[in-house]
Amino acid sequence: MTRPPVYVRRFDRVTRALNVLAMHANGLPLNQLAQALDTDPEALREELRVFFAADMPLRYYARISRPTTIRFHDADGDDAPPEHAEYVSAIPHSAMEVGADYVSVGELARIYRAGQDLLAIEPGNTDLEDALDALVATALQGIGTRRSAWLADLAARLGAALREHLHVRITYARAWQPGVREHVIRPYRLTKTRRGWELDAGLDDDHTGTFLLSGIRSAEVLEEAFDRPDDVDQRIARNRRTEPVDIAVPQDSRWVVERFAESVEVINETEDEVRLRAHLLEPIEERLALLHVVAGPSAFVYTPTRHRDVGVGLAKRLLEHHRA
Repeated sequence: MTRPPVYVRRFDRVTRALNVLAMHANGLPLNQLAQALDTDPEALREELRVFFAADMPLRYYARISRPTTIRFHDADGDDAPPEHAEYVSAIPHSAMEVGADYVSVGELARIYRAGQDLLAIEPGNTDLEDALDALVATALQGIGTRRSAWLADLAARLGAALREHLHVRITYARAWQPGVREHVIRPYRLTKTRRGWELDAGLDDDHTGTFLLSGIRSAEVLEEAFDRPDDVDQRIARNRRTEPVDIAVPQDSRWVVERFAESVEVINETEDEVRLRAHLLEPIEERLALLHVVAGPSAFVYTPTRHRDVGVGLAKRLLEHHRA
């Protein structure tokens, strides 16, 4: 009997992988998922990554339901590059039968996280708190929530300091530079982005900065109050101003640009390559350097030309580090 073509077997394997992941809201170790599917972990990693990056018309693949998202991450749930990630998770679209929508465990987990976020800014909402407790005790029983609860508590305390205009002393592990720093900040705005909770705050030098709550190691709300500036929105907007960078990458590396950019526009694409306009936050060169290293030697910046060689320095430092 003739075996199905390779691409058919790959689509079937991806479909089965997504069905398995739909039952695990926190994802699975890639090795464990590959073992369940009786396939090679690295081959499965590449198939999932290509499936995520592909922009294919689903009408041609009736058996495949593209997930809302495929995430490569570590054991703590923090995003990681696909080639290094130990875990993978997926949130599929709900199935429909006889006019009814069935909610997957993954979607319930998203609802739970959204509820935790809302509870952080509405700590007195007892009805919501009871509903979340019931969700964890039933459909999501056994799923660890300690990290989410800690971040929600931190967001609640910072939100209270923001409303009362109180200074906060934080110990912060910087995202783009090594080391842990202590700051006394004036919280201006607490918001949730695709990176998680973020706090826009004023610093001692009257500079406005953005802090990832996942990077805050400790936070102490002080009794000293501050006057909230009238131009807070303008200060935040200046701090979050992005720079457009036109970059070409292979089709299977477009996810890298989407990972590092705030937003992405497609300028032109072929079967093998896509040219994107990435809107990047500061630090621009550090983001582009990592983007180049992860996307590979085929990645190329068109404009601005001053950014064309930003990945070379980082690549040399990495080579020297690993040679040592």
